[in-house]
Amino acid sequence: SKKKTKVIKNNPNPVWNEGFEWDLKGIPLDSGAELHCVVKDHEKMGRNRFLGESRLALRDVLNSPNLAASFTVSLLDTKRNNTGATLTLQVSYMPPPGSAPIFQPPPQPEALPHNNPSVEMDTVTMISLDTMGEEDTESMMMLEPTEDQGPDDGRSMVIVGPQGPSGQESPTAQTPKRSPPSYNTHGGLRKRRRGASSQPKALANKPQDIQVRVRVIEGRQLPGINIKPVVKVTVAGQTKRTRIRKGNNPVFDETFFLNFFETPSDLFDEPIFITVCDSRSLRTDAVIGEFKLDVGTVYNEHRHCFLRKWLLLCDPDDLSAGVKGYLKVSLLVLAAGDEPPADKRECVEDKEDIEGNLLRPAGLSLRGATFTLRIFRAEDLPQMDDAFMDGMRQILGFDSNRKNLVDPLVEIHFAGKTVCTKILEKNANPQWNQSLAMPIRFPSMCEKMRIRILDWDRASHNDVIGTTHLCMSKISAPGGEIDVDDSLGFLPTFGPCFVNMYGSPREFSAFNDPHEALNFGKGEGVAYRGRVLLELSTKLADKPEPKTEDIPSDDLLVVEKFLRKRKFSLFVAFYSATLLQDVDDAIQFEVSIGNYGNKFDYTCLPLASTTQFSRAVFDG
Repeated sequence: SKKKTKVIKNNPNPVWNEGFEWDLKGIPLDSGAELHCVVKDHEKMGRNRFLGESRLALRDVLNSPNLAASFTVSLLDTKRNNTGATLTLQVSYMPPPGSAPIFQPPPQPEALPHNNPSVEMDTVTMISLDTMGEEDTESMMMLEPTEDQGPDDGRSMVIVGPQGPSGQESPTAQTPKRSPPSYNTHGGLRKRRRGASSQPKALANKPQDIQVRVRVIEGRQLPGINIKPVVKVTVAGQTKRTRIRKGNNPVFDETFFLNFFETPSDLFDEPIFITVCDSRSLRTDAVIGEFKLDVGTVYNEHRHCFLRKWLLLCDPDDLSAGVKGYLKVSLLVLAAGDEPPADKRECVEDKEDIEGNLLRPAGLSLRGATFTLRIFRAEDLPQMDDAFMDGMRQILGFDSNRKNLVDPLVEIHFAGKTVCTKILEKNANPQWNQSLAMPIRFPSMCEKMRIRILDWDRASHNDVIGTTHLCMSKISAPGGEIDVDDSLGFLPTFGPCFVNMYGSPREFSAFNDPHEALNFGKGEGVAYRGRVLLELSTKLADKPEPKTEDIPSDDLLVVEKFLRKRKFSLFVAFYSATLLQDVDDAIQFEVSIGNYGNKFDYTCLPLASTTQFSRAVFDG
């Protein structure tokens, strides 16, 4: 029988906290029963889009002493490939009174140093999902027993999630379409192989071939001026070096293979040193930053690897010196027979949860902080919706206003986190007057905060009106870099100030915009798309929490002085133009600033902003 959760809108990490119960009508739960979970993106029109699924064998619930277990499983696509998203749920079972156990729990093996349990037998009363996207998500769960069971005098029940209302549906008796994957409390989900035992084997403590694989991807915010960084990787006496790059944000993308013939007990205690140095300097203090961890730490991870992780670099001799930059790497430790996981390049880097993907050395902690963004208003937004319905209203005699064919909202994205304002329908000059709190970890390795204005669409995905960025290095300063006071520094602070948006031409078209990529901030915009008045402040907090609230009326009076308008005149003199492409018709030049001077824009009065039409003259 199928049961569905509620729909959570615009949240890549939804938390449902819902409970479901299946009344088995006195039928004991079979050891081969499984729970089929499907996650979909809810669509108001058309079929819901498939995001991933997972089949969870319930044998571990029967093996637990209290008949309850918590699982964190990976979602698979239609081709049974890992999507990168995970689903967390709690399952408990209430057997019928007086029933004997179905089968005895297997003996627990001795804890192995290289095993990292992916199924935690604790109490988690929530269902959460990370879809790594911006979808409206819903989850569907279906209990699939393997075969029909005879009637029983007692009652049995399977409960998923927190305590909820009891269901009245009986499970369907059918054979699952696919056999459930091998699932155990030590190895997690594993592929079934012919002749493989149900429990993972420990590495024999004898000399054997072990490979340490290090991929150095990129660095960010490396300190220094005109530096030429190089990365050195040292493991058990072997050292590898990358090519020399330039700048504070270098891209290396190099992979090193270090092969060893050692006993696991000896090699797993060896540290992996990843050091970033300035190749320009010949001094002993050429080290920019360093990160180290043991080989065994990598092998103890799931699938024996850290994939595309950010390393927080620090001074190896003085942890109190703070962050010395960031380095993105992939680390793998492989023994004989281990399959290396695919280290695929991520298609959408700006949706990466950077703070959740950060490794920092012991002894160096990040402080909690809160970005408070006050979004006051926006002006001069272009038309984004079709005027067909607006024209029908004019024909029928209703009031219409082509200037307001846009439904704007503001989206703020930083370090994998996103917050949004409310939607104001049919408003080209919206006033949100909202305060958005975004929790972060400080200092952050992310340099840019993305500010984007979207046009909300009821039937399809939201359209991007314009995108701009705030650079953290330009609106903040660490201590010791200001000439006035060596001890003075300040957290990211900006505004209140208008921020302009530039992108594709403002003229609305019902067809696809060939310059739409400019609205996403990819390239230099060719037209003014509006501006937004906002303010950013930062406060350190032990437990920052996200929240959205309205700005008090007293604070709105403070920004009134930024809304005053004065008259200015712009004078431009055209003398000549050369090296134009071949044109047969007469051409003219237009000068515009904002909406003013754009002869295609009907929101402003026409101005003398264009030259006369003239033809090119051959100059010999």
